Amino acid sequence: MEKRTLRSSSRLAAQAAAAASASTSTPTSDPDDDKNTDAASTTAPTNPASASTTSRHRALYKVNPLESRTAQEGVTKRVMHDAQLRKQRREELVSAKRFKRSKETEESTAGDEDTELEEEQLENIQALLKSGKKDDKTMALTTLSDFLPRFSDSEALQAMVLSQEFLAMIEGILTGTDAEEQLSATSVVTNMAAGGSAELCEAAFNTAPYLIQFLDSQNMALVDQSAWALGNIAAEGPKFRDRLKDNGVLPPLIKLLESKDLNLVQTACFALSNLARGEGANHDALVKAGLLPPLLHHLRVDTQPAVISEAAWVVVYLTSGPDNVSTQLLEHKLIPLLVAPLQDFTKLEAPKKGLAIPLIRALGNIASGPDNNTAALMQVDEFLPAMLQLVQSDCRPVKKESLWLMSNVTADHTSTDLVKVIDAGFIPVLSQIALHQNFDIRKEAAYSLINLASHGPEYAARLPHQELLPGFLDFLRTQDHELISLGLRYVRLLLLHSSIPEAPQMLESMNGVDALEAVLVLSDDRDHHRQASFLMDTFFGENNQGSRAPTPIPGTPDSFGVSGNPHAHAHSNLGDGSDKSNNTNGDMSQLPPQYLKRASLSAAI
Repeated sequence: MEKRTLRSSSRLAAQAAAAASASTSTPTSDPDDDKNTDAASTTAPTNPASASTTSRHRALYKVNPLESRTAQEGVTKRVMHDAQLRKQRREELVSAKRFKRSKETEESTAGDEDTELEEEQLENIQALLKSGKKDDKTMALTTLSDFLPRFSDSEALQAMVLSQEFLAMIEGILTGTDAEEQLSATSVVTNMAAGGSAELCEAAFNTAPYLIQFLDSQNMALVDQSAWALGNIAAEGPKFRDRLKDNGVLPPLIKLLESKDLNLVQTACFALSNLARGEGANHDALVKAGLLPPLLHHLRVDTQPAVISEAAWVVVYLTSGPDNVSTQLLEHKLIPLLVAPLQDFTKLEAPKKGLAIPLIRALGNIASGPDNNTAALMQVDEFLPAMLQLVQSDCRPVKKESLWLMSNVTADHTSTDLVKVIDAGFIPVLSQIALHQNFDIRKEAAYSLINLASHGPEYAARLPHQELLPGFLDFLRTQDHELISLGLRYVRLLLLHSSIPEAPQMLESMNGVDALEAVLVLSDDRDHHRQASFLMDTFFGENNQGSRAPTPIPGTPDSFGVSGNPHAHAHSNLGDGSDKSNNTNGDMSQLPPQYLKRASLSAAI
């Protein structure tokens, strides 16, 4: 049986799923909980000096030349801008890196569609940095911090930030005594690390010793920004992650989890999740540094969804690593801690529903492990009712993650608890999803249905095959390798393992043979051809009159030379997703059903 293995990819990998609902959903991130919001700059200036500063600040930005010529153009531009902001918020929710943007700057540049940074703007920043006035320097650093995400592809901007003169100035500020300037400089470092450029991240990493030192500061704003910057650096890749650990980042970061400031706890969890992310992350080092007790404490006592979600991201990466760490987490009663908030998350308003993603993903990682993990999930009474709601969520990423989790639950080899899934009412819900959603969502529901039916005729008989078969035949007519594989699995299961006598006639009446022939035409996969040919030749071979005649199903005397229980090998491990057999004669009639546990949908991204 093939396992749909761990969702061990980064949050950027989840980004594709979250962005997929950009045109149909409301944002999945709340500005109040968003690390991209600068809480310190939410108040508009009220005195003349502040107004003058704001005026100079706005002057650093290029005036938008694309003025609307008509009212309709203005409406269209605003709609497009709002859609872009919603998409940005979704991406930030699951991103492994996070830019910092000040609200003041967002307001001053709202609707600005510039894609290029003018030389004059950089000259103005450089002039302010050299003016010698503290306010000018702080304003220039704030503006520069905002320019980094807006103009991340600007070679001129990158050259300026990477210049020895600028980096020396940043180092001088960080080693100085002015807390306000240090905060502004750390904000710049945060966005340098988030920019996607290895050179910028390397330059940001050079400030890591100072950032780690700031984690023990009494200035909470500086502590928060330093942890944020370190999280962005860690997200750049294993090299930066491991170098930060070598620099001693773990103890002070883990200590931040003891803070009563939940905003700071969120930021610390964000940084720790990136330090736990990826191949070779050495989760044992995190455990030895004392991560588990404070992390599980927050899952146990916190009530704010944003804090629970951020802590759950750390669990996602820990459960995707070595089994011994997952075992320790389960021994600490992790499963109830992850399940308990799910019902509350289903009641959240639309902008916050995506916060449930790491909880679902962590549970999916657990379910993709040994079958006793699934049994432990089933023992939590709230699990299946919560999942039944989540698979029907109007938040597309949540729906998709939830269906993936249920596909791993239904792939439990032992099947002793799977009757609970049926009794909870999943089959009608999954069947509707498998027929009436987009193909990527239908595919997720299809895995669960196939897994359920694979546990034996008594399970297969519970499926509404008259309704489902046309949908699975649609899969055969696509050019998607995974969809075709699922369609072939379902047809083979229906014909070989369902003990439904009318299955061949049902397939023929619904143009199933034409769908099998479509596989031979559309698919270039050799194994698909072999399976389709076997099913056609076995059940719809040519008789003397030249018409297709259904043949008996297995379990009765037939042309296969096989009789008895078609589930005799139901526990064989056919883990590569293809129909391979130890049979040297290639008799596919003896192949058992396959239970499929799968990796993250986004693991390859």
